[in-house]
Amino acid sequence: MVRRVILLSALCALAVGLASCGQSKVEDTADPVAKTATAPPASDAKESPSYRIALVMKAGSNPFFAAMEAGAVEAGKELGVEVLPRTITDESQDQQQIDIVDAMIVDQVDAILIAPANSKSLVQPLLRAQEAGIPIINVDNRLDGAAMEQAGLELLAYIGADNEAGGLLAGRHLCELLGGAGKVAMLEGRRGVDNAEARKRGFEAACAEYPDIQIVVSEAADWELQIAQDKFAGIMVAHPEIQGLFCANDNMALGALAAMDEAGKLADIKVVSYDNIQAAQDAIKAGRLAATIEQNPGQMGAEAVRAAVAHLNGEAVEAEILVALEVITAESLAD
Repeated sequence: MVRRVILLSALCALAVGLASCGQSKVEDTADPVAKTATAPPASDAKESPSYRIALVMKAGSNPFFAAMEAGAVEAGKELGVEVLPRTITDESQDQQQIDIVDAMIVDQVDAILIAPANSKSLVQPLLRAQEAGIPIINVDNRLDGAAMEQAGLELLAYIGADNEAGGLLAGRHLCELLGGAGKVAMLEGRRGVDNAEARKRGFEAACAEYPDIQIVVSEAADWELQIAQDKFAGIMVAHPEIQGLFCANDNMALGALAAMDEAGKLADIKVVSYDNIQAAQDAIKAGRLAATIEQNPGQMGAEAVRAAVAHLNGEAVEAEILVALEVITAESLAD
């Protein structure tokens, strides 16, 4: 208790500066790769104490996290607990997330659910939360295992998708669309971040299964639409022979499609992306995007809240809960 009081006192000044951080308001088919696990059922709303659970996400402008927030908030209502969603301005703002975590410690929330912007730099602030007695659930992007072990950070659970398997699904689908032969490119997420690296590994592994598929260029666009648009415009000039593109999220795919539109190459390049946001579905229906990978962010948010409440109620929680992956195409959207 002494340790917690000292820690909270040390963070009070920070809490004042962050008091204005508000809630963000942004906008199952059988999985061929991974099975969906479910957290143990938590007590219903009438029996659960009124816990306060922080949901710390990445960019509020990304509809993926709007869906995660919606799932978490709905689960919170069902269980009679308060979910406190927090987002940052863009995917690169590690310090904003660190400040939010520190503010949640001062606010003495009952649990922190976090999709870290950086797999390593969030470990130390989360260690401070652990030392304050706050359980932590890692959602979506995994924290770095070596950094956690070195710091002594112990998670209650990880809830998300197998991102390497998702990259594999995307890569195989793109290679099949090209008839198993052709030159392809990749727009990666933020380098060094676990989910970006995992999706890249999966895509590369898929392409390696097709001897006549060649990855000619791979560049990081940091999950951002405008960066992707600018990067892919340059890639098309340098590599006019490209026939396929994998984008590690839908935002980057939308940027690449805009660049292709400007270059008059929409009919020449097949694009597969990741996240299944509404804008990606619209692009698929319009024939601009070939496919995207669904990884159920709403389910991630809901399962994370359920797991937190179960733990706070003294129930056992699985260490890893994986949501289902699915390739979304024009055919599946028409069903």
